[in-house]
Amino acid sequence: MALTDIPVAAGERTWSGAGPHGKAQIRRLLPAAFVSIAIAIDGLLIFDAFALADVLRAGPRDPTTLAALSGSPLLAVIVGVAIALLASRGLYDLEHPLPWPSQLYAIVSSVSIAFVSAVVFSVFVEGPFAKSWSAAGSAIAIVSLSVWHVAAARGYAALSRTIVPVRRAIVVGANVAGRESARELTQKGYQVVGYADNGSDLLDEIDLPLLGPIARLDELVQDFGVDELVIALPADRRTQLSRVLTRGFGRRVRVKYAADFGELLPRRFNVRWLGARHYIDFAPVAPVSCVKRLFDLGLAILGLTVLAPIFLAVAVAIRLDSAGPTFYRQLRVGKDGRRFSMLKFRSMRQDADALILGLVERNEATGPMFKIRRDPRITRVGRFLSRYSLDELPQLINVVLGEMSLVGPRPPTTAEVEKYEDWQLGRLRARPGITGLWQVSGRSEVPFHDMVRLDLHYIRNWSFGLDMEILLRTIPAVLTTKGAY
Repeated sequence: MALTDIPVAAGERTWSGAGPHGKAQIRRLLPAAFVSIAIAIDGLLIFDAFALADVLRAGPRDPTTLAALSGSPLLAVIVGVAIALLASRGLYDLEHPLPWPSQLYAIVSSVSIAFVSAVVFSVFVEGPFAKSWSAAGSAIAIVSLSVWHVAAARGYAALSRTIVPVRRAIVVGANVAGRESARELTQKGYQVVGYADNGSDLLDEIDLPLLGPIARLDELVQDFGVDELVIALPADRRTQLSRVLTRGFGRRVRVKYAADFGELLPRRFNVRWLGARHYIDFAPVAPVSCVKRLFDLGLAILGLTVLAPIFLAVAVAIRLDSAGPTFYRQLRVGKDGRRFSMLKFRSMRQDADALILGLVERNEATGPMFKIRRDPRITRVGRFLSRYSLDELPQLINVVLGEMSLVGPRPPTTAEVEKYEDWQLGRLRARPGITGLWQVSGRSEVPFHDMVRLDLHYIRNWSFGLDMEILLRTIPAVLTTKGAY
């Protein structure tokens, strides 16, 4: 498309009868109204949860009990602290909703901390029904809040699409970055009317109208009634744009800069003002909470206890199927280059390591890794174990010893690390894991360089919610056996 397509784009305007100021007012009022309703319902659900827990504990009581319960300072502490924590964790940011594993984590942690706060507060203030605060009340509150917030997020999205007019945008920069920005905006529900640029780097690949040069940006904003400008120009081309933005526009618009930092910038960063310049502040390796280690240790010990019968059955099957030990130990490289012996159930012949030299030419993996689909070294039982990742279960022992984590990059061999490029060494900045983004994204079907990028993304953006999401996604990944060979 080119300048000749401008009438087509102009003809597709979806102006609201309320006008631009009316649209802006609707956008401001709708989230505020919805959040107010959500907070009120959250408070009511928490109150009802603990009231129900008290009834279940002691049986139906006098109706006046409800009035006494509503005036309890302990219940007020639980409701107030829980809602404050839910807000601090971003659960009321309706424009940027959290993924449901993160929502669940936010709800569980907020209600739990609020309950503990009430218990501590009860030491100083003795309120009615102090003995009724129980785990049952917390559990009911968590379930009801989880169901409600899933429904609320979907309801708000549907209501927003119905009431709020579609946001119109112009992408400044008819280049590859601009085309990617236009595609992403369209996926988010924006109506991208076209590009503003002095020329196009896309030539015949341009997919939207080229509306006009940057010098006419103010006119384009007015003519096409846009709400947002997305700047996708390289740094050396922003001088002219700076002058246009300094003058401002005759219409209220938002400006977004498409910062091109590649994969360097993590999700969590700050913009700080130092001296006369803005700086982007972030940690290249996300700080890991001690909660991760406690969670790993508790779940690993529980897993070893519960899975003990499966360990015994697999051990017997391995010994009956082929000669050799039950477990296979291999030297792997862990966090910061520390080496350790990783445990697995033996899935191959006893002389598998000696036979690998004759199979190098059949390697199907990219990079320094070695994998082939029909490895002749694997045993009958081993093929089943590998298909469903059962051979990895003994690594729970490595987790207990602190050498591995439940979630993290897969530990490489020493031979693989020797072939790493400098940027690939970054995946050794975290404790290796039994599962990770690579496993839930296709395992062996993911090329090596993409596997490293997934690991670096995890290391830069670690959160307990991300760990929970990966663990939950691991279950269908294992059951479907996608990429397992």
